[in-house]
Amino acid sequence: MTKILLAGNLLVFFTLGATAQRQERATFSLPHFSSSEPPRTYALPLSEVAPFLAWSVVWRGEPAALRVRFSPDGRRWDDTWTLIRPDVHATTDLQGRRVSMLYFEPPQMSYLQVSAEAEVQDATFHFFSPGASPQNAPTSSEESDAYACPCPKPPYLNRQGWCPAGNCPPHPNPVYTTVTHLIVHHSASSNTASDWAAVVRAIWDYHVNTNGWADIGYNWLIDPNGVLYEGRGDNVIGAHFCGANSATMGVCVIGDFTQQTPTTAALTRLSHLLAWKLCAIGAQPLDSAWHAPSAKVLPRISGHRDGCNTACPGNAFYPLMPNVRTSVANRIAQECSPAPARPLAAENVSLLVYPNPTRQTLSVDCSWPTGAWLSIFSADGRAARTRQWLEGQGAHIIDVAPLPQGLYWLCLQSLEGPEKRILFVKQ
Repeated sequence: MTKILLAGNLLVFFTLGATAQRQERATFSLPHFSSSEPPRTYALPLSEVAPFLAWSVVWRGEPAALRVRFSPDGRRWDDTWTLIRPDVHATTDLQGRRVSMLYFEPPQMSYLQVSAEAEVQDATFHFFSPGASPQNAPTSSEESDAYACPCPKPPYLNRQGWCPAGNCPPHPNPVYTTVTHLIVHHSASSNTASDWAAVVRAIWDYHVNTNGWADIGYNWLIDPNGVLYEGRGDNVIGAHFCGANSATMGVCVIGDFTQQTPTTAALTRLSHLLAWKLCAIGAQPLDSAWHAPSAKVLPRISGHRDGCNTACPGNAFYPLMPNVRTSVANRIAQECSPAPARPLAAENVSLLVYPNPTRQTLSVDCSWPTGAWLSIFSADGRAARTRQWLEGQGAHIIDVAPLPQGLYWLCLQSLEGPEKRILFVKQ
């Protein structure tokens, strides 16, 4: 580590890895600054910046105490100042320290000017250059269990995929939880980037080195192109839900959706991810349930603000949450490929179930002339209805009104041997 004295402030500079994906971090301190002083100018303490500059601040003082602006040469400055805002995910600690949001600047910015709106103490600026990502990182996919819910886990970039240099380590001692609720966030950061994997690395650095967390706070992240990134991973307790993280899976859609909505690609990937998880745990996408850590009844698919004092996932995104829930329900009921219990003995049999989702009845249309046995099981495999014989082919009306809301398998077993099963949603 090299130490340099610059403009009366201690500057700490270090490099993370000497690979093609060259990452650099640096910090400098501002022990005391007041509104009576003129703006201060600093040269940024990074030797190379690519593909962008990520930065944040930790300070003691008023929440709206600092403004900054950047310059490529120390002479030409941005016309407007950025008022540094606290991050809603990082609470003020016992020493009164506040953590800012994560901000991004173009890579050519080399100078910083700071102005105090109120008295500030012990401000530390964190700068991070994530380095350029390699092209065409391979995605991971997992084979689905033929006996489990047929909604597949979407392909995703694992940690090695979005941090190929290997210097974004996971939580050293992860704690696991049984997920009951899926929490949707936005990153409240830029909606444009040339390298989204680098943005994920910047979020990891921010959560670990600025916030002081053990790992990136979210279980999963989704960029505007619909690429899914593995964060803490499946069933690991995250740091995203105001201290009530147990029993949740946190998904961050990258971008600021205060005034604009996520892209169609991002919403589609979100729907696929949530459908996979809810189908796997046998939960109803349109349902609400008790969440003990927050002591609240929350929608199974919740926005961050449903359980916390925050505007996340943004004023433009949050009104779309009912559409997200409906999209997930429709995908589970209609789009996920049915998983046969065993290979079919005949290819010329068919099974059609509608409406799906349903509230009262199901119309079951099958093509077996000799009839078939009908069974209904809950998503976890427990019998939910007495076995029933359906005589002949054609449409049969099945009363499902007594069933509780949830996900169910409808299975038909013909005398010829083949079995077919379809997942349906009882509203």
